[in-house]
Amino acid sequence: MEWNFLFRVKGYKEKLENGTMNCEIVTIGSELLHGQIIDTNAPYLARKLNLIGLNVSFHTTVGDTYTQIKDVLSQAWKRTDLVITTGGIGPTEDDLTREVIADLVGVPLKFKEELMDQIESLFKRIGYSMPENNRKQAFIPDGAIPIPNEVGTAPGFIIEKGSKVIITLPGVPKELKYLINKKVVPYLKKRFQLDQELITSRTLKVTGIGESKVDIQIKDLINENTNPTIGILASPGDISIMITAWAKNKKEAEALIKPIEREIRSRLGINIYGVNEDTLHGVVTNLLNKKGYTLSVLETFSGGELTWRLQRSLSSPLHESIVIGKKEQILSFLDKKAPALEINKETAECLAKKIKSKGNSSIGLALLGTLKAAKKGYDVNAHVVVSGENVNGSYDWKMGGDIPTLQSRSAIIALNTLRLALIS
Repeated sequence: MEWNFLFRVKGYKEKLENGTMNCEIVTIGSELLHGQIIDTNAPYLARKLNLIGLNVSFHTTVGDTYTQIKDVLSQAWKRTDLVITTGGIGPTEDDLTREVIADLVGVPLKFKEELMDQIESLFKRIGYSMPENNRKQAFIPDGAIPIPNEVGTAPGFIIEKGSKVIITLPGVPKELKYLINKKVVPYLKKRFQLDQELITSRTLKVTGIGESKVDIQIKDLINENTNPTIGILASPGDISIMITAWAKNKKEAEALIKPIEREIRSRLGINIYGVNEDTLHGVVTNLLNKKGYTLSVLETFSGGELTWRLQRSLSSPLHESIVIGKKEQILSFLDKKAPALEINKETAECLAKKIKSKGNSSIGLALLGTLKAAKKGYDVNAHVVVSGENVNGSYDWKMGGDIPTLQSRSAIIALNTLRLALIS
């Protein structure tokens, strides 16, 4: 009865249904404003809120100044139904979030013995005595609902005032993610009577073609569909196509997504390598293991980027890897003398066969190229060759950019060449 009454009086249900219930994320910390660290909390929070049917209308970042934090939170409190803050609840003098929020809602801070016990317990577990200033973290606004933090020393808290809610969380990403999944999402679902599967998304992972080409091939689907919606997110060498459906339950949402996914797959074909949390290196590793193949790699200009990606799985089938930085080392590996070396596909083929033999593996892969200084950054002329008894492939390309980007994109191209060879 209590929740039905709240929905009737405050209009929560109507706001959810017509899309006017808004949330604001406020990330607090001068280090964010100064570019010293990248804010990963806001995107993570936005995704989590979106998946349970809550619309994020604003994201604000503010430094560690009392008046600025209060100005930002006052505005957020007025214009949205739900405010979630991250950061500023540590033990130091510039951690001011709890004080500002108490001031904002007109209540004093109150010491919570149970939070103090938990903080002291954490210090004991790691073998340290608790500094006195950590006592500050056991104070939260009077009347707030505490959010105990089992993975850190900064408890969060929730304030409910009329139809509005403010949730305060630590800024440490590991702690924030834990509290969001274990405490905050269950609270929000209960508080706002959210259907667990109100929104369902499926992401198709694409490589081997650029964002503009993907856009051209599915532009009509993007323009014509409102439920599900289709969005494209590009990063170097990799593209995500997110299909998002609103429905009463997961089954209905998946029924909306299925025909759109089928149509996109028919257009993009083998350029789609996975879904959702799949990674290209993970997909390649699984293909190699499924077929019982082992792999040895030789790479030059990429600086070990390909090897690093292939070693990220505990089940990596990588037998051997060699990273060569100089032309003389390539000559030595091939038992050749200068100037009998050219950086071309034929040399990459020789290297792939040699590393396969040396590593005693099913497949050899060589990533060969030369970096040359250009007007803006560097240019690379590169070749990748995959050599195996029943698995063969190659690709040649030229591209420009800064060295880290060239190395990363080249590793992605090499992985995709191997993937295509494995599925052909």
